[in-house]
Amino acid sequence: MADWANLCLDLVRYIHRCLEDLVDQISFSRVCVSWQHAVDGNPHHHIRPPPPWLILPAGGHEGGSAALPRVDLVSYTERRRRKNIRLPWESTDGRLVLMGSAAGWVVAADRTAELHLLNPITGAHARLPSITTLPVIANEIETGGQVTGYLFRISPSLAYATSCESTRYMLYEKITVCSSSSDSWTTMIVFYHGRLAFASAGDERWSLLQTQNESRVCDVTYHRGLFYSLHYDGSVTAWNPTDGATPQGCFDVRQPRMRTVPVLEEYLVGSGDDLLRVSRWRDPLEGDEHGSLRFQVFRLAESGWIAVQSLGERALFVGSNRGISLSTVAFPEFKADCIYYAKSGDVGISHLRRGLINPRSAVVPNLKDGFIVPDYMYSWPPPMWFTPRAC
Repeated sequence: MADWANLCLDLVRYIHRCLEDLVDQISFSRVCVSWQHAVDGNPHHHIRPPPPWLILPAGGHEGGSAALPRVDLVSYTERRRRKNIRLPWESTDGRLVLMGSAAGWVVAADRTAELHLLNPITGAHARLPSITTLPVIANEIETGGQVTGYLFRISPSLAYATSCESTRYMLYEKITVCSSSSDSWTTMIVFYHGRLAFASAGDERWSLLQTQNESRVCDVTYHRGLFYSLHYDGSVTAWNPTDGATPQGCFDVRQPRMRTVPVLEEYLVGSGDDLLRVSRWRDPLEGDEHGSLRFQVFRLAESGWIAVQSLGERALFVGSNRGISLSTVAFPEFKADCIYYAKSGDVGISHLRRGLINPRSAVVPNLKDGFIVPDYMYSWPPPMWFTPRAC
């Protein structure tokens, strides 16, 4: 029998270079210690940054939340699915709800509404500080020694009891992460009524951030060494995560001119040197009872938000994940000048200028027209974009 552990190092490295998928690369290097040393010790090896995948509850809409902590990973570029991936979750209750993703991490809330960072590729797991250190939680409610709910403080003099499940959806609005390794990370959350808090690895408490204006925060992102928060009045605040997340400046820009239809959601996306504001709405069209998923994009400039007519050779990925900008030259499998969207009820692609009617009645996935895995549209938790990382 061949002794695979003693293969020539150059041959091991050659095979590893031929693997384009990050999951395959990591699995290959973990076959044995000698293979891992060969890969880690190769100064000429550079892993190609992976494109976004869709992370979905295992089993699709029939699985529901009971299927967690197992998920499916769908590669849009390779048209394949990795089924039944177990999240690094040691509890057997399986009561996880995916809240977001960023920097290779999936952010999940457990049955008591506490947050965790999970990496389904490497198995890394980090616990975030308890939600009882946030100012809106007055106290825990226990029954038989288990947390069953919280006293939710909605004003200095008023608090009411909520279940753990209700707390998960009332408390957390947006989450993002910057991370260099499994034990070096900082996360920033938008919680109840657009307030901000952050925590880093080793922190036992959430630190509340004071913004320079009274407008609530609607999204946060991490871009080129700084966190940025987008406020409903159109202003943007930059935060430095290395010195206590102090504000580095506030861009008090005027609100962009929007269409007369209500904006459903706002996203802040770092793209190259730019910060982009992506606004989503549903535009009813003749003969389309559900409306068409449409977006408008603005670029942050000193004079304010400037409407972007074209993304050029780039694509954006938005939803519950931190916004992602991708070069369609490096990844020609994706459509240029398009926005890939994944959230509850809507999974598809919208061209920035032409838009795209979401074919809800579709039975067979039509990837050519931009519709992705319709059997997951109404699954719970909803699908989200996830960029694998070996951190």
